[in-house]
Amino acid sequence: MSPAAARVALSVVVTTRERSGGCRRLCTALEDQFAEHPGLLVEIVLVFDGCEPYGWVPSAGRYRPIHLPTQHGIAKGRNVGVRHARGEIVAFLDDDAVPGPGWVSSALAAFVTYPQLVAFGGRVIGSDQHNLYAQLRDQVYYRETFGSWYVDPGVGGDFLGPPYVNGGNSAYRRQAIVDVGGFDEALPAYSDVELGRRLQLHRHAALLAGMTISHDHPSTFGQYMRRCYRSGRARGVLWARRRYPQDAPRRVVTTIAANVLWNNVTHRARRIAAGWIRATIVLSCQEVLHGIGYTRSLVSTR
Repeated sequence: MSPAAARVALSVVVTTRERSGGCRRLCTALEDQFAEHPGLLVEIVLVFDGCEPYGWVPSAGRYRPIHLPTQHGIAKGRNVGVRHARGEIVAFLDDDAVPGPGWVSSALAAFVTYPQLVAFGGRVIGSDQHNLYAQLRDQVYYRETFGSWYVDPGVGGDFLGPPYVNGGNSAYRRQAIVDVGGFDEALPAYSDVELGRRLQLHRHAALLAGMTISHDHPSTFGQYMRRCYRSGRARGVLWARRRYPQDAPRRVVTTIAANVLWNNVTHRARRIAAGWIRATIVLSCQEVLHGIGYTRSLVSTR
C-alpha cells in the first residue's frame, strides 16, 4: 500500500438488526483484512437498529457500537454511522455479506488512484448461485443496471461511471455524503440509488474489480416479492417528493407493460438456469408488485 493510502482513516459502517451470526462473520473477515494494513487507522461502526448490541462486540478498540432503541431502517442507520464515523473514508457493508479477499486494499487504493472521484463500489454476487431468486437479482437487476461487467467476474478492470454504487458494498469520501445531506430516510428502499443521483455518480464514481462481496440475496418467493414491493413504494416516493424523470408514472407504467408483455419472455427469463417458465412467472409477479407499491405511494403522498 502506498504511503498516501497509509495515512487515510477508514470507517466501515454496518447497520445490523438481530443477525448476530452474519454480523460476526462479516466483522471477522474485515479484521483479517485490517491485519494486512497494520499502519492503518480503522474502525467498525456497528449501528444496532432497534436491537440490543451483540454480546461478542467489544466496546473499545476498533469497534464503535451505536445503539438505536427503536428500529429506523437502513438509511437512518447509515446516516447515524456517518455522523459517528471518524474516517475521511466511510465504507458501507451489510451484515448478510462477506467481503472478498482484497476488498479493503482495493477500496483504499481507489481513493489514491482516482482522486477526482467521490465513491466506489464493486460486484455483489449472490452466495447461492443455484437459487432462482439470487439468479434473478444478479442476471436481471444487476445486469440491466450495470451491464455484463457486473455479472461476469472474468471481465477485468474497473468500470467507470455507474449510476450509483450499491449501498451494501460501497465506500465514499465522507465529506461528499455530508455535503448533500446523507441518505434519504423517507425511502423504504433505493436510498443508495437516490444518493447516487444527488452525487451525480454517473460522473463521479467507479466500480472496482477487486471490491467484490458475497451477499445473501433473497432466497424465497416472499422475500423477493417484499423487496420488489418496497422498490415500487420507493419509486413512488421519489416521484412525489423529488420528481426524478426516471420515476415518472408514464415511464414506470411503460416499463412494467413492456416487461410483462415482451421482455420477460423473450430474454430476461432465458438468462436464468433455474428454469425459464418459473422465472417468467416470478418476473411477472415482480412487475405487478412493483406497480402496486408504486401506485400506493403515489396515492398516499397526494
